[in-house]
This record gives sequence, C-alpha cells and structure tokens, in this order.
Amino acid sequence: MSKDEEILDLKQRIAMFEETLVNAQEDNEIWDRIFNESYWGMMVCDAISGDFLKVNPCYAEMHGYSSSELIKKTVYDVFAPECHKDLPAIIRRIHEQGHCTYKTTHIRKDGSRFPVHTDSYAFTYKTRLIRVVSVWDLTESELKEKELRQYREGLEELVKSRTEQLERTNEQLRSEIHQKEAAETKLAKANQELINTLESISDGFYTIDRQWVISYVNNAMVKALEANGINSSIVGTDYWETFKYGNTVIKESCLKAMRDGQQSQLEIFECLMGHWVECSIYPTESGVAVFSRNINERKKNEKIIKDEHHRLYTLFERFPGLICIQEENFKIRFANKSFKAKFGSCEGNHCYEAIAGLDFPCKDCLTPIVLRNSTPLWNEVLIENRTYEVYIQPFTDIDGSNLIFKVLMDITDRKKADRELARLERLNMVGEMAAGIAHEVRNPLTTVRGFLQLLDSKDKAKLHHEFFDLMIQELDRANLIITDFLSLAKEKSADFTLINLKKIIESLVPLLSADALNQDKEIILELEEVPNFQGNENELRQLLLNLVRNGLEAMNVGSILTIKTNNLENCIFLKVCDQGSGVDPMIFEKLGTPFLTTKERGTGLGLAICQRIAARHNAVINFESNPTGTTVTVKFYISN
Repeated sequence: MSKDEEILDLKQRIAMFEETLVNAQEDNEIWDRIFNESYWGMMVCDAISGDFLKVNPCYAEMHGYSSSELIKKTVYDVFAPECHKDLPAIIRRIHEQGHCTYKTTHIRKDGSRFPVHTDSYAFTYKTRLIRVVSVWDLTESELKEKELRQYREGLEELVKSRTEQLERTNEQLRSEIHQKEAAETKLAKANQELINTLESISDGFYTIDRQWVISYVNNAMVKALEANGINSSIVGTDYWETFKYGNTVIKESCLKAMRDGQQSQLEIFECLMGHWVECSIYPTESGVAVFSRNINERKKNEKIIKDEHHRLYTLFERFPGLICIQEENFKIRFANKSFKAKFGSCEGNHCYEAIAGLDFPCKDCLTPIVLRNSTPLWNEVLIENRTYEVYIQPFTDIDGSNLIFKVLMDITDRKKADRELARLERLNMVGEMAAGIAHEVRNPLTTVRGFLQLLDSKDKAKLHHEFFDLMIQELDRANLIITDFLSLAKEKSADFTLINLKKIIESLVPLLSADALNQDKEIILELEEVPNFQGNENELRQLLLNLVRNGLEAMNVGSILTIKTNNLENCIFLKVCDQGSGVDPMIFEKLGTPFLTTKERGTGLGLAICQRIAARHNAVINFESNPTGTTVTVKFYISN
C-alpha cells in the first residue's frame, strides 16, 4: 500500500471514530434520559458498602425523599428492618450470577412500608464493583406492568438498533475480553501444573464424569493397573465395564459420591491392583475423584505389630503370675487369665475395687509414688490370707498415656518353704550338736547311775531310798534325751525295703490300743488299701508311735483318736486326728522345732525326730488345728 493510500485509509478510520464518538454521546444522552425519565425507580450504589451513588426521581419520589437526601444514605435505610436478614443471600446470588430478581418490602421516609419488585445486577467499573437496581412499586402493579411492557419493548428496539455500534465502540468490553483471555491462560497453566503434580505423585488418582466415563487417570494409577494385567488406555471408557472386577465396596462408595455427594475413606484390598489401598473418594462438580494409596507395607507392619501384641498378650495370659495394666486413674485396662481367675472380670474397674473390695484407693498404694518417680518398686501384700510379691513398673503407652504394669506373684508356699528350710537347718544343727556331745555325756551318766544303784543297796542309805530313786529316774530321763539326740544325729543309711503302711499300722494296733485303754481313751482305724513303697519299717513305727502318743496325751478322758490312710495321685496319706483342745496359735508355726514342748516332762524332740524320719522317706508333715482337735497329715510321695 502507497503512502497516499495509507493516509486516505487513516482519514477514513478517523472519520469513522468521530462518527462513533458522536453516536456514543448521543447514546449517553439517551441513557441519561432513560435513567431520569424512567417510570421504574432506579438507583446505582456501591456493591460493597451499599452507599447510593445515583438515584432517579422516580426512585426518590417512591420513597418520599429527594434525590440529594437519598445520596447520603445506603440501601439498608430503604429496606424494611424485617427484610435485612434476606440481604446477605441476595448479595450472594448477585455476586455468583451477576443478576438477581426478587420481591421485598421497602420503607418510605414517613415510615410506611410498600411491596416492591426488584431487579439487580452488578458490574465492575474501573476496579469498583457497582450495583444497578430497578424497583417497581407493586401497589399499582397492573398499571405499571402495562407501562413496563411498553417501556421494555421500546428499550429492546433501541438496544437492538444500537448493538453493533456499541460492540465496535465499547473499548472497555474489549479490555474485559482481553482480561478474560489472560485469566483463561492463567487457569490453563494452573490446570497443567495440577496435572503435572498429579502425574508426579505416587498415589493413584482418577476421575469419573457424570456419565460414568473415566475422564482422567494419572501415571501412578496406570502403572498399578498395568502391573496387574489391566490395559492402561482406560480414559474415555465406561467405569463400570473397566472396573467390573474391582472391589465392590469401592464401587458402591463411588455411586454414593455421585448420587448423594457423600465422600468416603476406606482401607481395603483392591484385587485389580493386587494390594491394600487407602482409598479416598470425593464428589466433584463434574463427577467423582478417587485417590488410591498403596498401604501394603503399612499393613505388613501393622500385622507384625499385631502379631507381636498377640505374642506378648499370649505370654501374659500363660504367665502363672497375676498381671494387670493399670491407668493413672487406677482403672484396669488389661488383666491376664490368672488375674481374672483370682479377682473376676475386672477390666474397666478400679484396682482397689477388684483387688481389695474398697470404694477408694488403698492407704499405702504405691501407684502415685511409681508414677511420680518413674521407677519400679517391689512390695509384699497379704490378700485373702495369701502372701503376694508385687512388682510395679511404670511405662508410657504409644498414645502417650502413663500406665502401670503390675505383677502379683503368690509366694505363700515359698515363704512356707523358707520357714521349713530354716526349721530343718535348726534341726540339722541340733543333730550335729547331738552327734558331738551325746556319747561324751552318756558315759559319765552311766557311771553315776551305777554308783547310785550301789549306794542305794547299802543298809545305811535305805533311809534315803526315795532320794536315790528320784536321782536314778532323772538320770534315766537325761539318758532318754540323749537317745533322742542320737536319733536326730544319725544319718541313717538303713536299707529300705518294700513295706506297706496299712500293715505297719495294723501290727501296732495292740500296743496303741493298750496305751489308749490305760488312759480311758479310744482309737478308731479308717484304713484304705495303699500301695507298697520303699521305706524303713522301724523308723515308720517310731514315727507312728510318736504321733499317736502325742495325740492321746492332748485329749481328755473318753475322747477318740482316729488313724486314717488313703491313696491319691501317686501319694499315700497318713492322718492322725485327735479330739484335743488344739494347738496354741502362738506356737503353731514353730511345731517341730527341737526342745519346743508343751508337756511338763517333755523333751521337745519327738516331732523333730518325726520330721527327720519323714524327710528320709520323701514325705512332708502338715498340721491343721482348731479348738476341737488337731490333725497331723504325713504325705508320702511315691514313684511309679
């Protein structure tokens, strides 16, 4: 194109712009007349603050104000107070849709109310959000509707005739178009960044539109499906067909999300992927979005922890001691089988309720001390006449709560065994003493006894015969004590033979019955057949004689002493039951201790000798006593 042609073209364009400017000015005059001469009440306000920017005379007259008075007010001043609550919803619809038609009630300057039909829309002018509102007084709705239709018809013709010119001259509109394009470009960039993010994550992700067509699948999901033989080209395919062999629960959750807008989060095994997944399903405007995270490793770790917990609790259950886990508030969180067997089903109850039967913590409870010092403690407690050794260890659970690990071990039998061991040690000491001194003492005693007998035979000593006789009796008594000492001291290695306890008792019946008859007492036998076992018959005779004579001496005239035998679970039981007044509780625990006796002329060695004989025959002696009598039980352990 030549320079002259360019100049000519430029002049034509200038002439066209000048003509457009003139037309725009005319349009502005027309719009100004339309606004001011409209039968509608019209006003322009700031969309944020609600301040009036411009009102037409009809709007001012409708509300009983002048235009200048209204300019100083806001839209809230013309709304009836009871309608203020509707304004947030109206403003939101205008903001979301750009336009809103509604009916409400306005208030005039004089306070009177009148119904109106309102048409509002908003637009942005130079970054300021403007709202234009048209108001129609419905009081004369029929007349005004006719005028409104005429007005609209004329307005539509005017708009139609000027549309092309307005589109060419509206630079602001073109600017908005450019802004929109820039926004779309920015949105596309953001979408691409989002897609890149979804493609880079290790979680599977896919979306389904409202026609149940798979619209997007990320790279992690494709790889997971391919690894299990599923075609990766599933975008655009029907969801139900592609996932027909998928997990039913996941498909039902997708259906709920699509139909009811209900989101779901599941931990489930997805057979299409061949592993456990944490599946999050969300409803979206376009359909459903599904996140699928591989949690196989976590499930393995959970199983390991679960198995470890099971092993630990199994160990607790099989542990013979009484184990419980206690919270800071004294509530029992866990109790093993032994604990519940002793105290009943106590989980959830306070420890002082379950163990001590109290309504409040025990006075000397160690729980606060252990929690405060974070150190384990040992203690001994007496529960239902049983002695327990209590171990208390504080620890912190995985949820951060402070707990107490408590173990109760029944040491009653051990305490008893310790006392028995101490008694046997004392018995052994006496035996050693007897071994050392018995022979040395017996010889001079024999010499003294002989000389006393010699002197007693002299005529001159006959006047003192009773004194010599008393001294000889005392020497005999001392000799008897020495004999008992020697019985304790002897580690008898006499050969054991096959014997029968019932037959030994029956062989002693004549002797025992004679002793009882002399004391005006009676012996009853309740003998069951018992098996033979290895033992020393003479020693068992001595043991039986000692126990029976002790029982006879403890009873009053006319009482009955019972001798019993029976066999149970590879054990033979010998019981001697008297009807005496029982053993003094103060000495009951010391029975069998050498030199301990309640008899006026007793040596205190009879039961000690019995204990020694029982020990050599792999037997134990137990005592049960009450005010109506005492039962001595000798329990012989025999091997098959």
